[in-house]
Amino acid sequence: MLFDLIARYGLALVFLNILGQALGLPVPAYPTLILTASAGTFSPPTILVVALAAALIGDAVWFLAGRRFGSQILRLMCRLSISPDSCVSRTEGALERHGFRILMFAKFIPGLSALAVPMAGALGVRWRTFVLFDAIGALLWSGVAVTLGTMFASRINPVLDALDTLGRGALWLVLLLFVLYLANRWLNRYRLLRSLRMARIGVETLEEWMKEEVSPVVIDVRSNSRRAVDPFTIPGAISLDPEKLGTQLKEVPRDRKIVVYCACPNEVSAAKLAQQLRSQGFKDVRPLLGGLDAWRDRGLTVQKIEGAEMLVPAN
Repeated sequence: MLFDLIARYGLALVFLNILGQALGLPVPAYPTLILTASAGTFSPPTILVVALAAALIGDAVWFLAGRRFGSQILRLMCRLSISPDSCVSRTEGALERHGFRILMFAKFIPGLSALAVPMAGALGVRWRTFVLFDAIGALLWSGVAVTLGTMFASRINPVLDALDTLGRGALWLVLLLFVLYLANRWLNRYRLLRSLRMARIGVETLEEWMKEEVSPVVIDVRSNSRRAVDPFTIPGAISLDPEKLGTQLKEVPRDRKIVVYCACPNEVSAAKLAQQLRSQGFKDVRPLLGGLDAWRDRGLTVQKIEGAEMLVPAN
């Protein structure tokens, strides 16, 4: 049954699976690539061409969306993602360290490609640069899967034979594994958010504090690349890099209230920095509920970041 499905629909399954993953659906595509290659029904070059076409089409959609909608599309992706929001900050950090050459390896790292592609569009990366790096990355990623499927076909095919004897039961098994995969992703996200539970303050409270004589210290913990895409900040906010916290703490007064905000919908980066500051002896530290978006939604003033164009990673 499985061999019949692969023989009849293998290339279509590869295309749709990779396209769906590239568009953001939580559907792992590597098993499909490996199984299709191991079956030997289609030549490896044919599978690679189909995989490359699907990956480029899906990524091009997000690249165009990033160009058209900028920071709005990045906020949408953060809200829809079932990955922990810490993956977002790791992605932005990788972009700042390595530039958009990271697209050549992004598909090997869960969550990296999903944000790197629209961010490339939002930051104005040239089309030919994007297509070159993305195509190399898609070929490397799919090439490894096809190679594994071809090399280990003698071990994979007996497993397929065993599943074949289950008939429809094999399909139910695949569905069960997929449900367990999604459940594990949601559980990891829940555990992260639970570990970061702490008192937040709303934008109304921050607005009131900023009008008092002893105003709070407001810290913008967004990455440089995110601030380049959305070059505005809460007036008077200072920027801190959590990875260089030790050298920047001298800028933060210890005798004032401290409010930390970021770009992620659950304030994960802000909550992590707040925990770090508390561990360093800062007592009154709170994440801002809703971050910069909530501040804007209330109609409050934002301040243009000077020199934001210098924060863009090298193309």
